[in-house]
Amino acid sequence: MSLQDSSELSNWKRINNQGEIALSDISINDNIIIKGDNLDVLQILLPFYRNKIKLICIDPPYNTGGNKFNYNDNSTHDAWLNFMEERLKLAREFLSNDGIIYIHCDDRENAYLKILCDNIFGRDKFVTNLIWRKKAGGANDSQDIAIEHEYSLAYRKNQNGIFKIPLNDNTLASYKYIDDKIDTFGKYKLKALNDPSLSDSPGLHYDIECPDGTMLKANEHQWKCNEDTFLKRLNDDRIAFKKKKNTWKVYYKIYLNEERGVLNIDTNGNSFPRGRNLSSILYNVALNKDGNNDIKNLFDNDKPFSYPKPVKLLKLLIQSASKPGDIVMDFFAGSGTTGQAVLELNKKEEKRSFILIEIMDFIKDITVERLKRSLIKYNSDESFIYCENNT
Repeated sequence: MSLQDSSELSNWKRINNQGEIALSDISINDNIIIKGDNLDVLQILLPFYRNKIKLICIDPPYNTGGNKFNYNDNSTHDAWLNFMEERLKLAREFLSNDGIIYIHCDDRENAYLKILCDNIFGRDKFVTNLIWRKKAGGANDSQDIAIEHEYSLAYRKNQNGIFKIPLNDNTLASYKYIDDKIDTFGKYKLKALNDPSLSDSPGLHYDIECPDGTMLKANEHQWKCNEDTFLKRLNDDRIAFKKKKNTWKVYYKIYLNEERGVLNIDTNGNSFPRGRNLSSILYNVALNKDGNNDIKNLFDNDKPFSYPKPVKLLKLLIQSASKPGDIVMDFFAGSGTTGQAVLELNKKEEKRSFILIEIMDFIKDITVERLKRSLIKYNSDESFIYCENNT
């Protein structure tokens, strides 16, 4: 039985950048948007996607007591916890063995949500509580303390599925040199071998002969490695000499495709660039205004949805906990930021897929329309499937 055979889902459509197209079969890696109560829809999807979702990233109601959101955001505390508990218990069943869940929240429910998740996923499965700086300033419109942050609680299913994220453009630009290792090791950058800031050690003082025979004396330098390591690097063409103002400087090469001197090799035997660890404080990633601009850029400078998360933030989280070929789920889809983030990543042939669930009637005019416009924006040959829950 395929998902399309479910009597609880109807009004199936496949949509690409041209509009609706014929829908035949459905693959496990199809992008899917479903209108319906997420609790009901999760129960429908579970037989088909149990243990198959690498990343769940959700932005549930924060229970702030206000009316600023497009859904009920004014539950009692106990009702909100029960609401979340039912859905998070199901969410765990979807995650692959190394699956990760990120749950956005703010100060109002963060501590209680952490305890709830400890009970559902296990305290030992807690990864961290990411802090996202969502706005800069705001002191003048605050009654007491300007709140500039939100959280993303991170839990794993069993095995750790957190990955290094790509280097930013500025860091990549620092790898600007090329030698005959480029096809495998990539470009490299240079780091000074002399470092007097290190704790002193006799093994870090030795003479080095420069290309013109000049000697750099041991008592005038403190190198970053011992002499044996230096000679190995020299023989492997990993040392560079540069003369500046009649003074020789010694550098060692750091290759883009290496981590601590070990070449990065994927399952196909290909080398790939180093990454960096996701920081627990997401400080200079994106702000609320970036999320507003993301959706305005797609809707002719209109903003049909309040407080959408920034695409750049979602891209970062997705890259930190999934790889190409993985499925990303968001069952509080809202305006569809998670879907757009996946499509933007797929421009680089990363080819993840998404499952989005949203109950509100705006799903057609905002969520579906946003993803349709994203396909056009990225000139993407992808498509997504839309259907509705009958219950």
